[in-house]
Amino acid sequence: MLSSLTSGLEKKGFFVHSFLNASDALKSLENDEPVVVVTDILMPDMDGIELMRRAKQILPDASFVVITAHGSLDSAIQALRLGAVDYLVKPFRLVELVFIIQKAMGQRRLIPLKKERGGLHERYQLKNLLSEDPRMIEIFNMVSKIAKTDVTVLIMGESGTGKEMMARSIHFNSKRKNNPFVSVNCAAIPETLLESELFGYEKGAFTGAMASKPGLFEVASGGTFFLDEVADIPMSLQVKLLRVLQERVVTHLGGIREIPIDIRLIAATSKNLKKEVDEGRFREDLFYRISVVPVTMLPLRERSVDVMLFAEYFIDYYTKHHRVNRRYTIDQQAALQLRSYHWPGNIRELGNLMERIVTLEEKEIVTTETLTRLMAMDKNRFSFEPEKSMGNTNLKDLSGAVEELEKKMIVDALQRSRGNKFKAARELELTRQSLQYKIKKYDIDTKDLL
Repeated sequence: MLSSLTSGLEKKGFFVHSFLNASDALKSLENDEPVVVVTDILMPDMDGIELMRRAKQILPDASFVVITAHGSLDSAIQALRLGAVDYLVKPFRLVELVFIIQKAMGQRRLIPLKKERGGLHERYQLKNLLSEDPRMIEIFNMVSKIAKTDVTVLIMGESGTGKEMMARSIHFNSKRKNNPFVSVNCAAIPETLLESELFGYEKGAFTGAMASKPGLFEVASGGTFFLDEVADIPMSLQVKLLRVLQERVVTHLGGIREIPIDIRLIAATSKNLKKEVDEGRFREDLFYRISVVPVTMLPLRERSVDVMLFAEYFIDYYTKHHRVNRRYTIDQQAALQLRSYHWPGNIRELGNLMERIVTLEEKEIVTTETLTRLMAMDKNRFSFEPEKSMGNTNLKDLSGAVEELEKKMIVDALQRSRGNKFKAARELELTRQSLQYKIKKYDIDTKDLL
C-alpha cells in the first residue's frame, strides 16, 4: 500500500518521502520539512496519534491527514482534536487522498509568513494578509475591528479562498488568542459521530461508550470554535446548536447536567446559506444567529489584481522551502494568461501551480507554454464522481466500477425503505454507521428518496 500510494502521488506531481515506520519518519522531519504528513493510525512501533504529537513539536507548520479503518474511527476523531485536517477511511481511492492533501496544503498557504518558522501569533497577524483589491482591503479593515470583540462571524466563499485562514486570523488577533482554536469540518465527520463529538457523552450513553468524554464545545471553552461547512449540519443537530449559542450551555449525550461554556463562534460555508434556508435545509433562526457579521471572501477570478501578487509570493516561498537555487520570472504573456484564467480552485489552485513550476521546471523564464503544460495536470483530477448509470459508465478501473455498483445498491435500498436508513442498512447487511459513511462518501441526497 505504501509503495502504491507513493507511486500514485508522485505521478500527480508531489514530492513524496515514504517510511515503513513512524520512528524513521520522525528522524527525517527536520531535514525534509514536509508541508503535509499522511499517516496511518495503527502502526507497530508507534501509532499515528503519537506520531502527530511528536511531529508537531518538530514541525508545527505541517498539516496532518490520517488514514484509518472503521474500527478505529475514535482515533481519527482524536486526531481531528489534535489538529488533523481530515481523515480517510479504508478502502479509499487515490483521487480522494489527492483531494484531501490539496486541502491540507491550502490551509498552510493562504497567508504568507514574515518568518519561515514564525509562531502562530506572528503568522496570523492581519497585516500579513495579501491583497491590492480595494474590496478585500475593506474586508481586512472590518475584520481587524471585529477581531477585538466576541461577535459571531459567518465567513462565506468558495473552496480555496481562505475561509479557515481568515477564521484563524480573527482568533489570533482577539483577546482569546492564548486559548484553544478548535476547528470542526461538519462535512468530514459522519452524522452518527458528529453529535457525540460536538456535545460529548456519558458512560453507557450508547454501545461502546465505556467512559464519559467531553465534547469539542467544552474543549474550546475560553477560546474560539470554528464550524467549517456549517451548512452540512443535519437538521436534527441544528436545534441543539441553536440552544448552545443562545444559552451557552451543553448537555452530554445520556447526561442531564448543563455544562456552561465560553466560546466565540466563527462559522464558514462554501454554499449559499440563504438558499439553503429558502429550500428548507437550514433553520432560519440559526442562520440569523450565526450571521451577526457576515464576511465574504471573494473568488480569485474577481480579484485579478491579486493574481500576480500571490504568484510571486508563492514562487518566492517555494524556492526557499524546497531549497531550489533558481530565480523564476513570469513573462508578460504568461502573466496575462494567469490574470485571465478563471481559477476554480482559487488561491489554493494558484499556489499548487506555482509549486509545480518551482519543483518541475528547470527554465527560469515562465512562459505560456510552461503554464499550459503544467495546468494540464489538473484536467483529470477530482474525477471520481460516479456516473449516473452503469450503462453510460466510462470507468476504467475495477474499483471504480465496484463503487458505482455499490452506490446503485444503496440508492435502491433507500428508495425501497422510503429513506429509512435503519431498514436499508439491515437489507444491505451493513451497520447503520457504515451505511451513513457510504451515503456521505457517494454524496447521496436522501431527501430525494423519501
